[in-house]
Amino acid sequence: MRPGSLTDECPRHLSPPSLANSIYVETRPRLFNELSKSLDASPHILLVPSAPRPLHAESDSEYSGWKQTANVKYLLDDYPIGGGLVALTRCLENCTDPYSLSIYLPVQTEREDVFMGAFPSAADLIKQYRVSNVYAVTQLAEHLAPFAKAGVLSTVPAPVLFESLPTYVTQEIMDGGVNVQYSSDAVQSFHRARFVKTEMELERLIFASRLAGWVHARVAEYIYKSKSASENDLYTEFIRLSSLCGGDLQAYPPIVGAGPNGAVLHYRTGASHASAHAKIQPNTFVLIDAAPEYAGYTSDLTRTYVRGGKGSGKGMFECSHHAGKRNGWTREMKEVYGIVERVQQRFIDAYAIGADWSALNTDFFSNFTSELIQAGFIVGVTLQEAIDLRAASVFMPHGLGHPVGLEVHDPTPTVFIAGSSAKSMKLLSNQTLGLAATAEYWAWAKTHKPQLYNSELSSYQVFKGHIATVEPGIYFIPKLLESVRKDSRGDCINWAKIDGGNYVALGGVRIEDVVMFGHDGVKRVITRE
Repeated sequence: MRPGSLTDECPRHLSPPSLANSIYVETRPRLFNELSKSLDASPHILLVPSAPRPLHAESDSEYSGWKQTANVKYLLDDYPIGGGLVALTRCLENCTDPYSLSIYLPVQTEREDVFMGAFPSAADLIKQYRVSNVYAVTQLAEHLAPFAKAGVLSTVPAPVLFESLPTYVTQEIMDGGVNVQYSSDAVQSFHRARFVKTEMELERLIFASRLAGWVHARVAEYIYKSKSASENDLYTEFIRLSSLCGGDLQAYPPIVGAGPNGAVLHYRTGASHASAHAKIQPNTFVLIDAAPEYAGYTSDLTRTYVRGGKGSGKGMFECSHHAGKRNGWTREMKEVYGIVERVQQRFIDAYAIGADWSALNTDFFSNFTSELIQAGFIVGVTLQEAIDLRAASVFMPHGLGHPVGLEVHDPTPTVFIAGSSAKSMKLLSNQTLGLAATAEYWAWAKTHKPQLYNSELSSYQVFKGHIATVEPGIYFIPKLLESVRKDSRGDCINWAKIDGGNYVALGGVRIEDVVMFGHDGVKRVITRE
């Protein structure tokens, strides 16, 4: 089988949703409602910078290429201009909406107009994005002056905001006595609004996930039928196929790890020329964590395949419900994959509207730990003792899942991030969260090791419009295993089994799907559709 066939085309069942209507028809009312509840009903202006998305702490997303800041995307939809900002001005009298929006365009020279393309006219921008005004960012200081006493708020700390502005504009703002205040309340308003997806958002998310599933299936055929395959072959084939049906940028750089590389959670496919182009050997696990995005909305899908060997007609993806037919697999392969498959399905079966997300996670780790005990990976302790020791983290050192949306790791509002006394975790304060993306934050994080995306810390009831990943895995990570031999967990790990079975050579297995509840209350596993 050869990749890149000229006859490739998008299948009919993958018709992308219409983009005739912008998402802001639904998203702005949600956001305005949250802002009105969180911020004082006094005159103020809220600044939202427009720039490439930053890498979030505790996220495995490495953004490739250029992507618009998620909060600006939520306000304006398909807005391709980087730099500048969007301003939301509180309206108090004779208002259709509680906020009016203005776009502040970045400074661009004539040379940049030639090489990068000139901005659309103000009239065109006002019409397309339904904003009140379009200004140059050079006018910002003048427009902020009337709010010097009333309040100028920002969704990022002032130093981060000022870095995105010309130096002389920043100086004018400070000379005018304007105090730009980071507003955690405004940030959390965005997070609460984005947490519950609208119908139009779900349409895009569903398509992105269905597309991801189809691309994975096509790449699986390549793995099974091609005479040879390398990590780089599969990486490039995934990106090529994603574009056939309207997939835009990849949600994150595809992870393609064969054998031990599959145990590197943030494996950088292609970083090593030798690994990228090495032919994948028969009877080898191939972990692929990859998904496209559609019109700004992401998916997140992982499958673990086997490069077929003698007597192996198909790989595990096609045989996931027929474990007995996995010819050519070793006993260890069937054992490890089977555990991951079973515990994921139990979680999906229990996932229901009204279910407590924290309880679902607790039950998952109990089931997972029990499976590891039954398989003989954990020995010499009771189930509860193993749970208290967090022995399962030796084999799965990450959380079970996270919300998806405009970002691969969409934010969970801090009101739902509750620490338990058992974990000795405290709710992260708004002041602390406000340090994100600053040097102070990284210094603080080094000491406190925050886990902002740990699903175990999220406590809320599943609702209509909820969407999240479910991504259990088992990995044999040499450095982690070496460290565990020296700590309290090491006494309950069956080292004879791990060393004797040569599990480290297998690498890792992860199965990840996206689950959701539509506003009709129907549960869907959209990466399997």
